[in-house]
Amino acid sequence: MVIEYAQQGSLRKLLNNKYDELDWTSKIANLYCIALGLNTIHKADLLHKDFHSGNIVNHNIFNPYITDFGLCKSVSQDSSSKAFFGVLPYIAPEVLYTNGKEYTKKSDIYSFGIIMSEVFTGYPPYHDIPHN
Repeated sequence: MVIEYAQQGSLRKLLNNKYDELDWTSKIANLYCIALGLNTIHKADLLHKDFHSGNIVNHNIFNPYITDFGLCKSVSQDSSSKAFFGVLPYIAPEVLYTNGKEYTKKSDIYSFGIIMSEVFTGYPPYHDIPHN
């Protein structure tokens, strides 16, 4: 598999390095493109299951790409497991509560909501709480 080099790196890196350069229009445009990508994934009846700002890369400020489909599964496939996967602050509560048995499109959309908050605030979720 070959993918295009993402000059800006991950969305997380972009927010760390250039948050002050991003106006509201560019933030909304970026989120719109990400939402379109997630919608395309869901229209194909797939679940991403690991949707966070580290798995979104930017060729430039206005071209985000969703990456890392390693946990991606078909909606029709049994997506339950005995554990949850992903980056903890982005995982939907129902997934945590059921130990990974409730991954749905809604779970991906919850993760997108966390990404939206991150884009608008410039901080990852729970940035002020130690992770040890």
